[in-house]
Amino acid sequence: MSFLTKELTLPKLRAPQLRAPDLSRRKSRTAAATGRRGTAVVGLDIGATQAIAAEAAISDGAIVARRVVARPLPGGLVHDGLVTQPEALARELRALFSAHRLGRRVRVGLATPRTILRVIDLPPLDESDVPAAIALQARDRIPMPLESAVLDHQTVGLVDTHDGQRLRVVVVATERAGVDALLDALRQADLRPQGIDLSVFAAMRAVASADSGAGPVLHAQLGDLVNIAIADGGICHFTRQAPQGLALVLDRLAEERECTTEDALALLRGAAGDEAGADRAREVGKVLGRIADELGSELRAAAEFFETQSGEAVSAGVITGSLAPLRGFVEALSDASGLDLRCGAVSAEAAESLGGVDASAAPVAVGLAIGALPR
Repeated sequence: MSFLTKELTLPKLRAPQLRAPDLSRRKSRTAAATGRRGTAVVGLDIGATQAIAAEAAISDGAIVARRVVARPLPGGLVHDGLVTQPEALARELRALFSAHRLGRRVRVGLATPRTILRVIDLPPLDESDVPAAIALQARDRIPMPLESAVLDHQTVGLVDTHDGQRLRVVVVATERAGVDALLDALRQADLRPQGIDLSVFAAMRAVASADSGAGPVLHAQLGDLVNIAIADGGICHFTRQAPQGLALVLDRLAEERECTTEDALALLRGAAGDEAGADRAREVGKVLGRIADELGSELRAAAEFFETQSGEAVSAGVITGSLAPLRGFVEALSDASGLDLRCGAVSAEAAESLGGVDASAAPVAVGLAIGALPR
């Protein structure tokens, strides 16, 4: 898929190859494995509070982090996953990449409220006829004006349905304006974008394990917003967003403490590192407890909806992102959702490879560094 046409890259945990192998991508993976700087793609996860960049390689069929670095971002550059100040963000990204001498080829994550995934079953068709069929179906299935949207698709294969054999296709759409603003910031930072991937899909790749073949598994990437996905056999069949991410936690802490969101972020990080006083730690705990109850209900609702649509129950899940490492948070989500949830973490060549970034907060950047797992 060509990034320059602003297509999105769908998850390929176990998806069939749809076209000839991408030799340039294979070369990138080889370069990453041999450590030659400047040739490998750098994964870039841009949030409201920080940008995380990662270099990775594939070892024994799994993604391994080689180097992870982060830079705090001033408030207001990104909101709800959308770039609001491209020029200011570009300055921060230039500083991050220059300070750590990172390569300029990047694959970046996307996590916005206006990104939609649909599973569409078509009559058996030749691959060349699929785009036209999707364009016809999308007008009824995608709730946004298609003239202002970016669409991408991935063919899953033939499936048996009540209406006979159908060609199943996963379609993703997002608003073009958000993609254009992101590209603008990257290019102003002198970066060379190689691909855009949905952030939750990148996280799924980075923490992929035996779970991916053990029936449907729920994945929740806790970024500024929460992106929920349910995958079965390595193919994503369902996505949903929830508001109970880092942005909402900071807003509520700021309201309770009558402080800025920057002060709330410092308070949250202090409580996570046992640096806050007992009273402040209790305040943080109360806010996180309420968030866990609300988000647990969202996760349970997503699992129940998927079961009604597919007939398959979801009992387990993997949690990643900025809130995942907080002490007791994933356990509280498990209690609230009734699901068996675990904290997903990336593998690293060495502890220092993570550069102080928690292994549960790095999956998006690490997964982006590798565009697809080998078959």
